[in-house]
Amino acid sequence: MLKVQVLAHSAEREQVKLYLRLRGVVQVTDPVLAQPPAQPPARLSAVDVAEPAARLERIEAALEFLSGYERRKSLAERLAEAPLETTAAAAEEIERALPVEELAGRCEQIQALIRAAGDGLARSRDLVAALEPWRGLDLRLEALATRDYAVELWSLPAGAAAAAIEEAEAGFPCSAFESAGEVSGRARFAVIAARDESAALGERLKERGGVRGGFEGLAGTPAEIIETERAAWPERERAIVEAEERARDLAVSADRLRILADHYRETIGLARVEEHFFTTASTFLLEGWVRALDRSWLERDIRRRFEGVEISFRAARADEQPPIHLDNGPAVRPFEFVTTLYGRPLYREQDPTPLLAPFFVLFFALCLTDAGYGITLAALSAFVLLRFRPTGGAGRLFALLFLGGLATTVVGFLAGGVFGLSAQSLPPALRQFVLIDPLREPMKMLNIAFLMGIVHILFGMGVRAAALLRSGQAADALLDVIVWMVFLLALAPLGYAGILGGEVPAGVTTLARAVALPAALVIFLTGGRSQKTLLRKALGGIVKFYDVVGYFGDVLSYARLLALGLATSAIALAVNDIAAMVKGLPWLTGYVAMTAILIAGHLFNLAVNTLGAFVHSGRLQYLEFFSKFFAGGGKAFTPFRSERRYSVVRDAD
Repeated sequence: MLKVQVLAHSAEREQVKLYLRLRGVVQVTDPVLAQPPAQPPARLSAVDVAEPAARLERIEAALEFLSGYERRKSLAERLAEAPLETTAAAAEEIERALPVEELAGRCEQIQALIRAAGDGLARSRDLVAALEPWRGLDLRLEALATRDYAVELWSLPAGAAAAAIEEAEAGFPCSAFESAGEVSGRARFAVIAARDESAALGERLKERGGVRGGFEGLAGTPAEIIETERAAWPERERAIVEAEERARDLAVSADRLRILADHYRETIGLARVEEHFFTTASTFLLEGWVRALDRSWLERDIRRRFEGVEISFRAARADEQPPIHLDNGPAVRPFEFVTTLYGRPLYREQDPTPLLAPFFVLFFALCLTDAGYGITLAALSAFVLLRFRPTGGAGRLFALLFLGGLATTVVGFLAGGVFGLSAQSLPPALRQFVLIDPLREPMKMLNIAFLMGIVHILFGMGVRAAALLRSGQAADALLDVIVWMVFLLALAPLGYAGILGGEVPAGVTTLARAVALPAALVIFLTGGRSQKTLLRKALGGIVKFYDVVGYFGDVLSYARLLALGLATSAIALAVNDIAAMVKGLPWLTGYVAMTAILIAGHLFNLAVNTLGAFVHSGRLQYLEFFSKFFAGGGKAFTPFRSERRYSVVRDAD
């Protein structure tokens, strides 16, 4: 990254802003002058954006509302859909001709009407549903109370109603119960009770499972109220239909609103970038970050276009943290998606993307372990990439899934997995490539997973050692990293033989012990070297060996590669077995059901385990790999550029 400064006459300000937005290569920041003048330059006041921002907010709200009333496009139309094309002049003409405030106001009015009518209809239907069990009650609800007595509507579990009523009448002799029938296992009653006893009676009924119906404020018998509410439904439904028809009429303006939204968004962006400018009476100064590879053509182009503009570049100072732009080749670029989910490296830190790429794609393939799924995933990802051409993070994600699908295809053939078919049922042409069957040889697959974990962890430690050596910390690289790498390499065969019960040649175990003991001694003597007293140094050396537990846990984490691979294979096998069970149904229903189960089952398995493969492969990078050398914390490079969402301008220079 280079720091760029542009000094120009104020008359060129608008054209310079438009040019920088079009090129999209400069992240504009607040200028920092090497030798501030005695009278600091004033910051250029940003153009007032309140009005366009308010209009943009109303347009976005209107678009969100109208999106539900636009003409539904066919699948072919959605696949062939492209961004709206416009020109700067057309956007300005729409701004003049389209009554935005009136249109947004009508959308808000129709939305409020639909919401009010819908809420009223829903409340009416809820009231009818609540009153329906009381339809047979021949009492007017507004007359359910006198000065001394109150009438309340209660429901009780049908099986316990008789006992509850008998108990209530015995405890409250001034009460009376009138049955209103039984609905859905609950007996309905009108309960007449003295006002001074109604609260205590209510508590007694609640203890027996009673529920009180609250119909305060209603007038008429339940049957009359039900009929009145039902009679009002058609009018409310008609009001909703008419309002929705008006919304569909307004929806024809949605594309023009989208163009106008982008126009206001661009206007706001041009105004807000000026918040970073400094100005004098006749000049302005802007400063920002630009990629070093863009320097030559940007400088040449600006000098060619603008006569009164001075541009200069300098390298980042030691106390500056420039923004981060990850720049990798086409094969590695998709894996930037994995890196950026964790964080970007600091400016002077190594980009971990090329380092994690081979491990991530291999772990991803081991988690799926099915060539059929790999081919399907690669084909679907290729279709999305070729048809929709996604950019940014979405483009990198689908490219990553495409590479993961290819790797899964290779690993799947080596592991004998093709849509859950057993290795023995594969054609001889494919069977010859099978090296291991995870379902039949899980321990061998587990050993492979552990071996990959050891290599992955040691590689991360090696990256850290290289970084320490480059920074001049040779002693730390040797004693804190390289000695530990030797120690762990020596412990690996000993742990394999002692813990997993594997067979290791006697010469290897002898050599491992001979190497482990001196390495352990070095760790003990140097592990506490940062401490001041001999006792603390000795204790620090002893405590340092606790790190072995951490490394052991890191290696065990790679067992997830076996677990996820077995899960994929087992579910695929279960889908095939279920499909085979329904194949024998009469007529053609068996084949139809079998086909549906195979397609739905395998697509579900592919989706779930692709997600699992991505998550767990990423977890191994973040916790087991990055923890050995990567700090992160860099800020993304966000150049000033167009912020259009819906449209593209074809007449841009």
